[in-house]
Amino acid sequence: MGAVRVYFATNRNHQPDNVSAVFGPRFNQHGVAALRFGHVDFDEGVKKVKDGARVKVYEDIQSTPDPLTEPDLTRGGGLLLEGVRQAMCAGRDTLVFIHGFNVSFNEALEAGALLARQVHALPADGNDVQSLNVVVFSWPSDGEKVPFMSYYSDREDARASGPALARTYLKLRDFLAFLYRADAQRPIDAPSILCERGLHLMAHSMGAYVLRQGLQALLAKDADGLVRLFDQIVLASPDEDDDTFEYDTKLKLLPRLGKRVTVYFNPRDRALWISDKTKTNPDRLGADGPRLIDLLPKKVALVDCRRVAGVADPLIQHSYYVDSPAMVGDIGQVLGDVDIDAFPHRQWIGERRVWRIEVGPA
Repeated sequence: MGAVRVYFATNRNHQPDNVSAVFGPRFNQHGVAALRFGHVDFDEGVKKVKDGARVKVYEDIQSTPDPLTEPDLTRGGGLLLEGVRQAMCAGRDTLVFIHGFNVSFNEALEAGALLARQVHALPADGNDVQSLNVVVFSWPSDGEKVPFMSYYSDREDARASGPALARTYLKLRDFLAFLYRADAQRPIDAPSILCERGLHLMAHSMGAYVLRQGLQALLAKDADGLVRLFDQIVLASPDEDDDTFEYDTKLKLLPRLGKRVTVYFNPRDRALWISDKTKTNPDRLGADGPRLIDLLPKKVALVDCRRVAGVADPLIQHSYYVDSPAMVGDIGQVLGDVDIDAFPHRQWIGERRVWRIEVGPA
């Protein structure tokens, strides 16, 4: 379990005097779309922030630079993006991770570190992703262990966090545009400042709802701003409506942002059963997949996880994306851009038009 650095962008409230929780459960004091950036270093053997992980919050930038000018790479989002670029040029893919319901800031960072370490530990198996750079987008979910009381609060916070996620996307888009312009102007004999690694996006649980709100905020701000920045987009046990790919007002346009969208679902997911039955939500995408298969965009792949979801999460079966070794291996294949017909532990169920993960590595 080696050392790992996890980057973060967050619209949570900064608590500089709170050593145990640098960011809290409320919105940034400058507004719901205001962002702060930084990174956390987990030394070898360190799993929890409280056990000695070092949190670095970057200096804030109140003014918004002109995207047509050179960005400030010494502070705020510019410092984060430059750090990620250098790590990618050193051979790492990058995964932007949006956490779900009932997750504190520290827990979000710990999940990011776990993802990075698990992918790094995967065998090759034709997978080109052996070192993963993780950027966590942390929105102010309560992190309270009272699910019935905090679910509605988290859902409202998820809805309000859409503009902050859209701003994060636009910062990334503008930075990449700047890099391409700068690279085009370099001397012929100078090395390229670009890299050949993949940039991916993953949303877990209610993080998929945050993603929907971010997509809608982006469309409201810049209707032509949907540029394909990501290679792979993963929705893991998404707490999202099962008709989400049918409407422009939900996630129908999400495939424009990536090469492929993979939806992992599990009919035995008790957390989504509670979301469906007790929270007056429609049927959930993460429980049974999409409502209408025939209207599904061709870029979207469906993966049934019911046979492996309970291996390490037998009671709730909701966090299987990191708890199940078979799931971790499958996600590694996805991020490695393995041909969809070549996954070693999947079976094609033609009548349902889904892939099913069989029992994989223990």
